[in-house]
Amino acid sequence: MTFIKRIQDFFHRLQWKLTFSYTAVTMVSLLILVLIMGYLLFSTVLVPLEILNNVLSPKAWIQTVSQNFAPEWRYVLSQKPIDPELLSLLLKDDELQISFLDLFQIGDLQVRVRATGEGSVLILDPKGNLLASSDSELVSDNNIGKPLDLGILPGLEQVLDTALSGNVDPDRLFVELEPNESFYFAVPYFDENNQDLLGVGVIHFASIPTENDLPSNILTILSQSVLILLLAAGLIGTLFGFWTAKGMTLRLQKVSNVTDAWSRGDFSEFISDPSGDEISQLANRLNHMAEQLQEFLRRSKEMAVSEERNRLARDLHDSAKQEALAASFHLGTALTLYERDPQNAKGHLLEADRLINSVRSELIDLIHELRPPSRNDDFFDEKLNEYIIEWAHQTGIDANLEIIDTPQLRLGIQQAVYRIVQEALANVARHSSAKQVKVTLKKADKRFELSIQDDGVGFDTQKFFDGIGLESMKERAESIGGEINIMSDIGLGTRIVVSFSTNEIGE
Repeated sequence: MTFIKRIQDFFHRLQWKLTFSYTAVTMVSLLILVLIMGYLLFSTVLVPLEILNNVLSPKAWIQTVSQNFAPEWRYVLSQKPIDPELLSLLLKDDELQISFLDLFQIGDLQVRVRATGEGSVLILDPKGNLLASSDSELVSDNNIGKPLDLGILPGLEQVLDTALSGNVDPDRLFVELEPNESFYFAVPYFDENNQDLLGVGVIHFASIPTENDLPSNILTILSQSVLILLLAAGLIGTLFGFWTAKGMTLRLQKVSNVTDAWSRGDFSEFISDPSGDEISQLANRLNHMAEQLQEFLRRSKEMAVSEERNRLARDLHDSAKQEALAASFHLGTALTLYERDPQNAKGHLLEADRLINSVRSELIDLIHELRPPSRNDDFFDEKLNEYIIEWAHQTGIDANLEIIDTPQLRLGIQQAVYRIVQEALANVARHSSAKQVKVTLKKADKRFELSIQDDGVGFDTQKFFDGIGLESMKERAESIGGEINIMSDIGLGTRIVVSFSTNEIGE
């Protein structure tokens, strides 16, 4: 066997098929789940590049910040003196939120996804002194109350001069540092009459959450939601495993149905499963076993037929043939004596007639043995009763059958019971000199009992138990899982009892 063939056979095993199938489903389900979450969550909250370049102009950014933060900042800046701590608190609470998406709400619990920019906010007074900063790394808190270092951002001096002069031209207040990524702008804040300058806000976006950030956001969700993803993947894998196991169950059920048919002797159908895995290999072995079993049954049947023929040949040789030969001798003697001694010839003729009747009786017994029940018969008790009545008529011995509380017997038990009764009655006719025989078939506890009792001369069971007829009955009783008990005393008749288990009963 080649190495590649071994590898193929190895991965044809059912264990690996299921393992790879479940692994593939888990990985695919994770990927699909991440993609769905990324699409549903981030396609809404992340800023598309088209909108960032075409819609969010400098003017739009400045208007958005002015509308969202102007009222509260204007209020603090209009106070005399200005409270730097209050202004710092406002900056700490404010985030550079770009967009958001409400996922769902349960009672008062609101689940929302937000996209916030990475950056900072600076508030300056009309003289350019720093009043508050949201980013201590960009501008230290120690610089509050001092003029702002204009070198912290490129071009800040020009932008700040424009804002402090009260100019609100967006193009002069907006500076792009990196396309689609980083920029800053200044927003002048005036009093309620829009005349006196209260201060200037500098908003610096170091990073804008755009659609380019989708992969990193998906990885973040994946790393933070492993348990949820595994549960979802496990559910999908379980469903897939259910359908896979269902297919396996159907295949195994087919194997079970066919083998059940084999157990009933029906070999008209074999198991067809070309998949090549362990179940298929099992099916092939079972098919091979069924073929061997068919061959064994055929040979067993031939052996049984041969054995039965040999037994009948022995019976014919030991009984009918010998008696027919003796009758022939008596007839020959009668023909010889017919002229000179008619009376003696008559005696030989009478003996020949008796022997011929005996041969006829033996042949009738053999014919009945060749005609036991050949199929399950609901009228088995009637068939058995007919045989007993005919036997009584032939032998002149009174006989009757009694069947008490017995269900339908399967074919094998019918045949065994029929032949045991035949053998027992044949022994009664030959050896017992009985005048009456009673045959009983009844249920006893959880077993069934066949009894044949006569009022004949009886015999010593220890001395004669090895006879062929009794041994034959014993073998037939054992063939149906039963046992035989022979009770007899000289002058007190004989009783033969065969008991067998209820699990040998057919429905």
